[in-house]
Amino acid sequence: NNRYPRAYQYPNWHRITMDHYAIHSAHSVMPTRWTSSRRHVPSSQRCAPALLQHKTARQAGHHKLVAQAALSETALKLHYFGFPGRAEASRLCLTVGSVPYEEVIYTRETWPEHKGQMPFGQVPVLEMEDGKMLAESLAIERYAAKLAGLYPEDPLKAALADQAAFLSDIWEVFAHTIYMPLAQKIAVRRELLVTKIAPKLQNLTKLLETSDEYVAGDKLSYGDIVVFVSLSSLISGILPGVPRDLLEDYPVLKAYRNRIASIPAIKEFYEKRGEGFRAAFKPDAA
Repeated sequence: NNRYPRAYQYPNWHRITMDHYAIHSAHSVMPTRWTSSRRHVPSSQRCAPALLQHKTARQAGHHKLVAQAALSETALKLHYFGFPGRAEASRLCLTVGSVPYEEVIYTRETWPEHKGQMPFGQVPVLEMEDGKMLAESLAIERYAAKLAGLYPEDPLKAALADQAAFLSDIWEVFAHTIYMPLAQKIAVRRELLVTKIAPKLQNLTKLLETSDEYVAGDKLSYGDIVVFVSLSSLISGILPGVPRDLLEDYPVLKAYRNRIASIPAIKEFYEKRGEGFRAAFKPDAA
């Protein structure tokens, strides 16, 4: 998002540490096998089996469009790094909705030569079949959710999904800590856990306690996916100073995160790519 400084927009981007990418770009260690700027994902891996709990006539028409799009090798291309970061909610929406997409993966080494090709010099960017590019993670999440049937048609339910997504954004809290020395960073973040994060998690608990099965009613929406990604990222270990057992003090949030992680399509997604920090996105061990 343009609201916060992007790590890779700075001239000294090569000095950026992992948690810089966590807040402004990404969350997990880049596998060494990615040596080029583009990784073509086999069609069998582009999306996990869909979780289609509620079929309607309109959704049936959407599935027809998806099936047609699947015939094209250039359907949707999601440009980002190999980490979860600000593209993860969009990945999950497309996966759950069985919307074909291809990932264009950049590394710290290959990103600079492609930065100028992006609309605002940053990623994530979603490239359409006709070459048009959509920037800004929030816009991409909503677009992906609509393609996947995960953005409620009812205006109030859509607002409830947005409310949960906005409330669960924890990265803005830590944005100013990224350039601090490690010791100072840890100390400041521990203070932020008490002054900023605890109230945010308490409010999110209240929201979930007063919601139906999901944040926007009785159906899974993109709001649930965004909350899941935020909570999982928070306990992934990407932010030094934030304990991995943080949700032990928030049983409602812990149970909710585990329930979303156990949805078949999401569970399968992380069974295939549960390395590094993404291990925290898996269901809790029994």
